[in-house]
Amino acid sequence: MTTDIYPLGRITKTHGYNGTVVLVSDQPLDDEMEQLDEIFVLIDGLQVPFPVKELVLLTNTSAHIRLEFVDNQNEAIRVVGCEVFANVAPREQEMEAGLEQWIDFAVYDAKFGKVGIIRNIEDYKGNIVMQVMDGDKETLISLYPELVTNIDHHQKILHITAPDGYF
Repeated sequence: MTTDIYPLGRITKTHGYNGTVVLVSDQPLDDEMEQLDEIFVLIDGLQVPFPVKELVLLTNTSAHIRLEFVDNQNEAIRVVGCEVFANVAPREQEMEAGLEQWIDFAVYDAKFGKVGIIRNIEDYKGNIVMQVMDGDKETLISLYPELVTNIDHHQKILHITAPDGYF
């Protein structure tokens, strides 16, 4: 497999008669996933590219997908059970979507709880650092895809799992 293709989930069933299928992922799917232009479906050991007509999140781990060239239930049945890949990992895609959109987001760590509010994001020669303020207390957090566990754009919350001893 190509090194820049990441697992996204598996197509579990058809939905309706127009070729829509259900994708289930073992990792959180973020709002930005709805902007995917193309996915790769593993068919007979080959990653076959399919342009995405529509992707609608159902939960944070499932979505309805309509694919180009899959226009009816019979065609959709052929991809049920197949693994799905994307050329950008979900968290990386979200991170590349414009970091400035996260300013004023609350940051919550899985163990520590609320860390503070993002006030600034800087790129120091490829090292993205968030300035998080909690009152007068400043915390600088190096931002990398594995750190982010979920992003809630509606409530403006960035969920992270920081390494032990970080806070």
